[in-house]
Amino acid sequence: MKIALLALCLTLPIAAQAQPAGGGQRPPRMSYETSKEVSLQGTVSSVNTRSQGPGKIVTLTLQTQSKGVEIMVGPEFILKAKNFTFATGDEITVVGAPMAQGYVARQITRGSETLTLLDESGQPTGNPGGGAPPQGEPPQQ
Repeated sequence: MKIALLALCLTLPIAAQAQPAGGGQRPPRMSYETSKEVSLQGTVSSVNTRSQGPGKIVTLTLQTQSKGVEIMVGPEFILKAKNFTFATGDEITVVGAPMAQGYVARQITRGSETLTLLDESGQPTGNPGGGAPPQGEPPQQ
């Protein structure tokens, strides 16, 4: 019994220092350059999700008059919490800023509906105060 207790006492500090799967590091937060903000209009040609960390990120392919561009919308749980979905054929206007490949959306308007993802300074609006996301969903990154 004493040996088991001693072993437990020795392993607890090691377990406390262990990092979660994936190295325990969150990807760096994307910077939003308000000075480079643009407005894009077009038709959604595809709606995609991709895994990022413990959650999923929603992206859209937007067909503008001149070309198709990728729009990074944000965490899937934010869209679910705001009860907002996208479908192929949606006519939308995106206010966003360029990123390495495509654009990151700050605000998306479809008809009379407006989805605001970032405030005017580029800070997330979907999870105010950094509180916990809906149960069973990963935290905003």
